[in-house]
Amino acid sequence: MKHYLSKNLNLSILSFVLLAVVSCKKDTEKTPEDVQRDTVTTVEKPIDSLSTVLDRKTETNQFIIDVDASKLPIKLVEEVKLQDQQIILRLLNYDKPTLKAFIKPDQVDMNIRINQIRKPDNTFDGPFGQTIEYKTPKKGEYWLVISKNNMASGNPIGKFFIKVED
Repeated sequence: MKHYLSKNLNLSILSFVLLAVVSCKKDTEKTPEDVQRDTVTTVEKPIDSLSTVLDRKTETNQFIIDVDASKLPIKLVEEVKLQDQQIILRLLNYDKPTLKAFIKPDQVDMNIRINQIRKPDNTFDGPFGQTIEYKTPKKGEYWLVISKNNMASGNPIGKFFIKVED
């Protein structure tokens, strides 16, 4: 009986050792499906429009927004509340060769556009439509004057999205 227990104990110990060796063995042969690869994902930097807006003020029928142009691009949601209201986006210290902007109104029939651009030499150009790509050879303060198109129908009151980039 002693011989039988000793044989069983030896067999149990041997089984335990074999099980431990098999479970600790590293698999050195991996198929391509078993290998995980690192991937690079390009994530567009979110636009921080809050820190670019330096000031907001209202003067008569004008809503003026001062923007730090060194922090472009910006995205803003604005609202025209009166029939003859203008939104003036003043881009301070603009020093890029071109200026791009577009407006997307909330309502399909909203009558709104970029009417004029004021350049650093205090001259104006325009009218434009809902998009603009404008050469800006002079550094300085550019204004985008946004309001209704007097040559078109539709209601100018409502919310719109504007994006400005260089």
